[in-house]
Amino acid sequence: MARYRVGNRFLSQAEFDDEQDAKWIGGLFLIGALVTGFLLHRYLVNPEWHKAIRFAVTVIPALGMGILLACLHHIVRMLLSLAFILAIIALVIGIIVSLI
Repeated sequence: MARYRVGNRFLSQAEFDDEQDAKWIGGLFLIGALVTGFLLHRYLVNPEWHKAIRFAVTVIPALGMGILLACLHHIVRMLLSLAFILAIIALVIGIIVSLI
Protein backbone atom coordinates (compact mmCIF):
# COMPACT_ATOMS: atom_id res chain seq x y z
CA MET A 1 0.00 0.00 0.00
CA ALA A 2 1.44 3.31 -1.07
CA ARG A 3 1.92 6.07 1.46
CA TYR A 4 2.45 9.68 0.46
CA ARG A 5 3.90 12.41 2.62
CA VAL A 6 2.14 15.74 2.24
CA GLY A 7 3.40 18.33 4.70
CA ASN A 8 3.42 16.66 8.11
CA ARG A 9 0.84 14.03 7.15
CA PHE A 10 1.12 10.57 5.64
CA LEU A 11 -1.73 9.80 3.25
CA SER A 12 -3.00 6.59 1.70
CA GLN A 13 -3.47 6.36 -2.07
CA ALA A 14 -7.18 7.25 -1.86
CA GLU A 15 -6.55 10.23 0.44
CA PHE A 16 -3.74 11.47 -1.81
CA ASP A 17 -5.96 11.16 -4.91
CA ASP A 18 -8.72 13.10 -3.14
CA GLU A 19 -6.28 15.87 -2.25
CA GLN A 20 -4.99 16.08 -5.82
CA ASP A 21 -8.57 16.15 -7.14
CA ALA A 22 -9.38 19.00 -4.75
CA LYS A 23 -6.50 21.04 -6.18
CA TRP A 24 -7.70 20.42 -9.74
CA ILE A 25 -11.30 21.23 -8.83
CA GLY A 26 -10.33 24.51 -7.19
CA GLY A 27 -8.08 25.54 -10.06
CA LEU A 28 -10.61 24.67 -12.74
CA PHE A 29 -13.35 26.53 -10.87
CA LEU A 30 -11.21 29.66 -10.64
CA ILE A 31 -10.10 29.51 -14.28
CA GLY A 32 -13.62 28.85 -15.57
CA ALA A 33 -15.21 31.56 -13.45
CA LEU A 34 -12.58 34.22 -14.21
CA VAL A 35 -12.39 33.60 -17.95
CA THR A 36 -16.16 33.42 -18.33
CA GLY A 37 -16.70 36.52 -16.22
CA PHE A 38 -14.09 38.47 -18.18
CA LEU A 39 -15.51 37.45 -21.56
CA LEU A 40 -19.10 38.16 -20.53
CA HIS A 41 -18.21 41.54 -19.08
CA ARG A 42 -16.17 42.53 -22.11
CA TYR A 43 -18.46 41.37 -24.92
CA LEU A 44 -22.00 41.02 -23.53
CA VAL A 45 -22.58 43.56 -20.78
CA ASN A 46 -23.79 47.00 -21.85
CA PRO A 47 -22.17 49.79 -19.77
CA GLU A 48 -25.51 51.65 -19.69
CA TRP A 49 -27.22 48.85 -17.75
CA HIS A 50 -27.86 49.24 -14.04
CA LYS A 51 -24.96 48.11 -11.85
CA ALA A 52 -26.94 45.25 -10.25
CA ILE A 53 -27.96 43.88 -13.66
CA ARG A 54 -24.39 44.06 -14.96
CA PHE A 55 -23.18 42.27 -11.83
CA ALA A 56 -25.80 39.52 -12.12
CA VAL A 57 -25.24 39.01 -15.87
CA THR A 58 -21.50 38.68 -15.26
CA VAL A 59 -21.28 36.73 -12.00
CA ILE A 60 -24.09 34.16 -12.21
CA PRO A 61 -22.98 32.56 -15.53
CA ALA A 62 -19.33 32.79 -14.43
CA LEU A 63 -20.09 30.83 -11.27
CA GLY A 64 -22.12 28.33 -13.29
CA MET A 65 -19.25 27.74 -15.71
CA GLY A 66 -16.80 27.39 -12.84
CA ILE A 67 -19.02 24.79 -11.19
CA LEU A 68 -19.48 22.96 -14.51
CA LEU A 69 -15.72 22.76 -15.08
CA ALA A 70 -15.20 21.61 -11.49
CA CYS A 71 -17.77 18.84 -11.96
CA LEU A 72 -16.14 17.70 -15.19
CA HIS A 73 -12.57 17.78 -13.82
CA HIS A 74 -11.83 14.16 -14.78
CA ILE A 75 -12.75 14.83 -18.42
CA VAL A 76 -10.76 18.08 -18.45
CA ARG A 77 -7.70 16.32 -17.03
CA MET A 78 -8.02 13.59 -19.66
CA LEU A 79 -8.34 16.14 -22.48
CA LEU A 80 -5.33 18.12 -21.22
CA SER A 81 -3.27 14.93 -21.03
CA LEU A 82 -4.34 13.97 -24.53
CA ALA A 83 -3.46 17.44 -25.85
CA PHE A 84 -0.02 17.23 -24.22
CA ILE A 85 0.66 13.78 -25.70
CA LEU A 86 -0.50 14.90 -29.15
CA ALA A 87 1.74 17.99 -28.93
CA ILE A 88 4.73 15.77 -28.18
CA ILE A 89 3.86 13.45 -31.06
CA ALA A 90 3.49 16.44 -33.41
CA LEU A 91 6.87 17.77 -32.26
CA VAL A 92 8.55 14.41 -32.91
CA ILE A 93 6.90 14.10 -36.33
CA GLY A 94 7.94 17.67 -37.16
CA ILE A 95 11.55 16.92 -36.24
CA ILE A 96 11.54 13.72 -38.29
CA VAL A 97 10.01 15.51 -41.31
CA SER A 98 12.59 18.30 -41.10
CA LEU A 99 15.42 15.73 -41.09
CA ILE A 100 14.14 13.94 -44.20
